[in-house]
Amino acid sequence: MLLTARACAASLALLVPLAVAAPAAAESFAVDPAIPSYAPGNAKPVAGTAYLTSDGAIRIGGAVHAKFVVERANALYAKTHPGAKLVDVSAGAETAIPNLTYNRILVGSMGRPIKLLEAAGFKSAFGAEPIEIRVAHAANDTSQHLATSLAVYVHRDNPITQLTTTQVAQILTIGNAAGDFSRWGQLGLKGDWTKRLIHPLGTPQYSGFGTWMLANRLDGKPYSTRYEEYSSTDELLKRLESEPGGITVAAIGRETDRIKQVAVAETPEGPFIKGTPTEIQANKYPYSRHLYFYARREADGKIDPVAADYLKLLLSKEGQDIFAAQANGYIPLNAADAAIERAKLDQ
Repeated sequence: MLLTARACAASLALLVPLAVAAPAAAESFAVDPAIPSYAPGNAKPVAGTAYLTSDGAIRIGGAVHAKFVVERANALYAKTHPGAKLVDVSAGAETAIPNLTYNRILVGSMGRPIKLLEAAGFKSAFGAEPIEIRVAHAANDTSQHLATSLAVYVHRDNPITQLTTTQVAQILTIGNAAGDFSRWGQLGLKGDWTKRLIHPLGTPQYSGFGTWMLANRLDGKPYSTRYEEYSSTDELLKRLESEPGGITVAAIGRETDRIKQVAVAETPEGPFIKGTPTEIQANKYPYSRHLYFYARREADGKIDPVAADYLKLLLSKEGQDIFAAQANGYIPLNAADAAIERAKLDQ
C-alpha cells in the first residue's frame, strides 16, 4: 500500500502558509543554453517491481508542490520512451522517503533536504542513504505554495538595512566564537535602539526551514534562549509585525507595510543582496534553497537505471525548460550546477 501524508503523521504547515502575500508580477526564468539536451536511455523497469502499478505505470511521488513539474516530466518521459506509463502519486514531502524505502515510488520530490532521522532509517535498511539530486532552485514567490528560498526580516521601524550571515547566526544562536548578540546597539544602531533587546523569532528547529538553517547557516548551534517559535510562516510574520525589536528568517517574498527584508552578505565587504532570481541562479544568495529529488541507492551504491534516466531528463535542457515554464516557479539551475548533479548519477 502506498504511504500517504496521514500515514506519515507530518504537516506541511511551514512549507505552505495558511495565507500568502499577494502574487508578484508573473516572472519566467531563462534556461542556461549550455545545458545539454536530453538523451533518452533504454532502461526499462523490471516486471513486478513494487513501484509499478497493477497496469505497469511507474509511480512518481513526494511533494505536492512539484505537481506542475512532475506532470510535465512524466509526459515528456512517456513521449521519449514509447510504451512507458507514469503516474503522479505525490501526497506530501514527508511521504517521499518512506515510499522510497518500500520501493513504492521510483523517485520522490522534496522542497527540503532529507532529515537526519529519515536518512538514518533508510541507511539502516539498505546500508546507504538515498541519492539526493538538486533539480532546481527554490522559488522566490509564495503565492503558489512552492518551496521557497529564505529571507531575513525585521520590523519596518528598525533602522537596520543589512546584516552578514555571521551576524544573523550570532543573533539566532548561542555559543558563537565571535560572541552572541542580544541588543541592537551591538550591531551599530544608535539612540533608543542602543539598548533595545533583540527578539529572535522563527520556526521550530526541526521544521523544514529549521533543519536547513541549522545545517547550512547556523553550524548546528543551539538557538538563543530568547528564540520564540511559531508553527507557521503566517503566525511568525504576524508576530514580527507587532515586535519592533524582532528579527526572523522566513520564506522570501513576504514583505508587508509592517515588516521589511534585510539585505545580506557572507562578509562585511558585501555585496549585500536580497535574492533576485539572477542572484539565486548564480549561487550568490546565502539563503537560497533547492527542490530535491531522491532515489533509492542500494548497498552497492547503484540506483535503478530507470530512476537515473528520469532524473537526467529533469537535469537536461528540456527538463529545465519545464521549470522555466512555470511563472514565478522554481528557478532553473545553471549549466555548471546541472553538470554536478548529472555526475552523481554516473557514479
